[in-house]
Amino acid sequence: MLTGEFGPAGPIIVLTAIGLEYEAVRAHLVDPRRVIHEGTWFEAGEVTGSGHQVVLAEVGPGNRATAAFAERARARFAPRAIIFVGVAGSLKPDVRLGDVVVADKIYAYDGSKQASDAEFARPAAWEPSHGLLQAAKHSLRGTAWTERVRAGAFQPDRLPEVHVKPVAAGETVLNSMNSPLRERLTNVFNDAVAVEMESAGLATAAVLGKVDVLTIRGISDCADGAKASADARGSQQIAAAHAAAAAMAVIAALPGDDDISGATGQEPGPADDAPALAQGPRQVNRADRKGVVNAVQNGNQTINYGPQVTDR
Repeated sequence: MLTGEFGPAGPIIVLTAIGLEYEAVRAHLVDPRRVIHEGTWFEAGEVTGSGHQVVLAEVGPGNRATAAFAERARARFAPRAIIFVGVAGSLKPDVRLGDVVVADKIYAYDGSKQASDAEFARPAAWEPSHGLLQAAKHSLRGTAWTERVRAGAFQPDRLPEVHVKPVAAGETVLNSMNSPLRERLTNVFNDAVAVEMESAGLATAAVLGKVDVLTIRGISDCADGAKASADARGSQQIAAAHAAAAAMAVIAALPGDDDISGATGQEPGPADDAPALAQGPRQVNRADRKGVVNAVQNGNQTINYGPQVTDR
């Protein structure tokens, strides 16, 4: 990164998976300009009314592509944070079309052990940056953030609600109420309220690159077999617009360069001599059905909860 290119704190990287998500975010940037790094195209611009610089990219679907793009963006721009903005499918009846989900935990649901008579889940999970999550909770209270939604993007009969809940990420588009994957998500990841395909890759890159991350999703379907009809009614555009507006409200709430003291954004105090906590999400592993987590993970903190016995 060129010294001073985006201010001392660095820009906010915003990643999206598909074009309509990208365009929903781009609509909030003032005078976006093209930046090309080793063949990868980004656009950089200021968030309307905030002074914060955003670098935007479309990475394509999937966790692997997201991890690669996130690491490339981190190396090029030295960002203060990376936020993934996009659409997702709902897993809960009270998380409705057009609602926004801010992930307070990210599950990678694909890990498992196949035995001759059973399948044993071996999930991984990460928690996002505490500071970014606090900014989201503060800035998305009430309905003021919805003023950032572009005209015509609201659901016709209601304002979107914000849910700060876990999401599940894997390599499968879920569009069924009775598939094996749906049953797996219900039984093993019961507190997840939305399903998508990129956040596990984002979290993996964040752990390796020691950068703060957050996932913000708009609900475009209910993963229930009716995805095509929901998409035909414009639900993806609505969900992307809501997620983008929420993300811009969160970014606008972050402290500016002049407000940041050191790397943590905190005022100096007696604890300044204490070792700084590493950035990035915590990784939490849970072994279900009396399984055992056998791998050493790279998160700041690894927790094995043992058998899952609690519900949502």
